[in-house]
This record gives sequence, C-alpha cells and structure tokens, in this order.
Amino acid sequence: MEKKELVLILDFGSQYTHLITRRIRSLSVFSLCISGTSSLETIASHNPRVVILSGGPHSVHAPDSPAFPADFLEWAQSNGVYVLGVCYGLQLMVQKLGGVVRVGQKQEYGRMDILVEGSSGIFGNKKLGERQVVWMSHGDEAAVLPDGFEVVARSQQGAVAAVENRERRLFGLQYHPEVTHSPEGMETLRYFLFDVCGVSAGWKMENVLDEEIRIINDKVGPEEHVICALSGGVDSTVAATLVYKAIGDRLHCVFVDNGLLRYKERERVMETFEKDLHLPVTCVDATDQFLSKLKGVVDPEMKRKDNWKGIHMHL
Repeated sequence: MEKKELVLILDFGSQYTHLITRRIRSLSVFSLCISGTSSLETIASHNPRVVILSGGPHSVHAPDSPAFPADFLEWAQSNGVYVLGVCYGLQLMVQKLGGVVRVGQKQEYGRMDILVEGSSGIFGNKKLGERQVVWMSHGDEAAVLPDGFEVVARSQQGAVAAVENRERRLFGLQYHPEVTHSPEGMETLRYFLFDVCGVSAGWKMENVLDEEIRIINDKVGPEEHVICALSGGVDSTVAATLVYKAIGDRLHCVFVDNGLLRYKERERVMETFEKDLHLPVTCVDATDQFLSKLKGVVDPEMKRKDNWKGIHMHL
C-alpha cells in the first residue's frame, strides 16, 4: 500500500509536541499527533511516511517511562518508514537498539551552539551550515550509539546533538528544532521532510474537514442518530459542527444550564448555536437539580465530586 503524505508524531509528553504538529502543517504537510504508547496496529493503520518520536520529561532509565511498541523500529524499517527522534525520542531509540544512554556529565539547558560533523544527511552535508544555535533541554545523553549509527553533530560541550543511520532511515536530534529558540530548526525540518524523506507538500487545512467528515460518515450508519453534549466551549462546539456537517439533522445536541453560568451566558451560547452555527440544540434547565445538591456544601472537592452524584438529566 502506498504511503500517505503523513507525518505521524508519537507524543511522549513534551510541552512542545503539538508545536511540532503545527510547524509541519505550516510546511503544507499533514501531521497527526497520537500517544507515544499507541499499539503498533494503531500506528500502522495511519500508514505514515514519517514518524517523529517527541521529547518528554521522562528518563529512559525510569521503570515507568513511556515507550513505543517493542517491534516498532523493525516495522518501520521493513515498511520504508523514516523515523526522527527528538530529545527523549532520540534517547529512547538509542536505548531500544542496544546503545547506552547515561545521565549527562554536562547537562544542557537553553540556547547552545552545535557543530555539524561529517557528511550528514539530516543537515544536507552542511548545506544548512556547519554551526547552528539550538535549544537544548536534557539531562540524559546518548553515550554509546547502536551499530550503524554515526554522530553528525555535537554541542559546544561535546555532547551528542544529532545522530543518524541512513541505511535504516533512523535519525535523531538531541535538541528541539520546532521552537523559535532554534533559528535554523524549521529549515532542518524542511530539509529532513522534503530532501531526506521525499515527502511532498500540498496539504491544506481544508483537507482536515473533508477527512473528518469522511471518518464520521464511516462510523455513523446512514440511519443512526447521534447525541452530543455541548458545554459552550470550543472543543464540544467544533465537534458538534463537524458531526452536523456529516449527518445533518440526525445530530441531537443538548446544552445543560446548571445554574452556575455567567450572567446571560445561557442566552448568548444558545444564540450562537442557533443563529451563527445553525446547530439543533435542546437547552435543559437543570438549575434546581444542581443547586439543591450543592446547598450547604462548602468544600470545593465535595462540590466537584460527591454532590454531583445522583444528578440525572431527564430529557
């Protein structure tokens, strides 16, 4: 099966993971972020051309540190998938392939120079320059690389900053190319995706709408109906709008007034739903039910948990 022009990001908890997603989409390439501990079946179902292993706050030495499936790298190699490990993702890849990751002798945080070495693929054989300023944020470091890997950049302190095994299509950056503190980071991502991996640009944000509508129609049968609970926030409203575009009046939205809304919020939200978004929404006034359960309760945790039990909506 032909690979999609998709960059799949396995999220291991970095605060920058979704920034990677946005940076790649800004290059007109579709990127999708899923959990780093997703099953191999889930990863393979997306049929990606490239997989990026994100950074994260963990150490690969911790017993409960997250990891990709045991046979992920073998699957990637046999299916022609390119893999890029970023920070924790690099360390995880090195460790899983038999290399050695240790607590850094010179732990690195903040802006730092790196020097490109040798005939690097990811840096375009120094086309992107022999020296870059990058954003480091790591305590562990790759001390011994697995067979077939080479160091293609080091920090000014001598720590491994980038590695690659071009034969197996495996690459790693110890820094974060996606942040603005790495001025050449976007060019590095651009070169990696287009020149190294052969990804083609052409994706537009409009494609997401078409794809999501297709997915919804695949899941919801032609005669089935859907109930959607609306909070008035962005997430549920976007979800409802997408489903409505897909199945129309077979969507039934419910907005609950719990008596704790801001002044005139109920009226403003319902007006937005009905006049601006044209969503079919039923407003349920549950003020008495909620407030009676909360009467006399002072402790915030009890308000949040215990006294919300037993509140039932009768629609």
